[in-house]
Amino acid sequence: MVEPRQHVEIATPLGPLQVASTPGGICAARFDGPPGGTLGDPHGAAAAFAAWFAGDLRALAALPLDLAGTPFQRQVWAALQGIPPGAVRSYAQLSQALGGTAAGARAVGRACARNPALVCVPCHRALGAGGRLVGYAGGLPRKRWLLAHEGAPGFCVP
Repeated sequence: MVEPRQHVEIATPLGPLQVASTPGGICAARFDGPPGGTLGDPHGAAAAFAAWFAGDLRALAALPLDLAGTPFQRQVWAALQGIPPGAVRSYAQLSQALGGTAAGARAVGRACARNPALVCVPCHRALGAGGRLVGYAGGLPRKRWLLAHEGAPGFCVP
């Protein structure tokens, strides 16, 4: 049985963000189109995102998540949630923190690419080798903006 989904469109400085939820929590947050389901915001995502974009960088931490993914993807997403706002990690650092090697950076990158809940699971805090800005489903300009918004060193809001 497929769980019922509700969705809400949230206006952000980066364009409309579509957030979908199940009874268990947020299951998707994307900049790229409607996630489907009936209108509704049972977990208060609109208020949490409004607070986050207004500068309360801890506002999304209280949102319950209901993410579908492999066990490895879930490990990566949990590791991303452990990175504080304004901090960054390389894909290789994330791999090593999960018990892998620097060579596992590609697997971490693939898990980041499959992150269903942008910003809630902060894959924008993952960078390539040498701090390179690479790979973000919402587009690199949005990734740069998000990092600047959080005060990550070397990033400024344009």
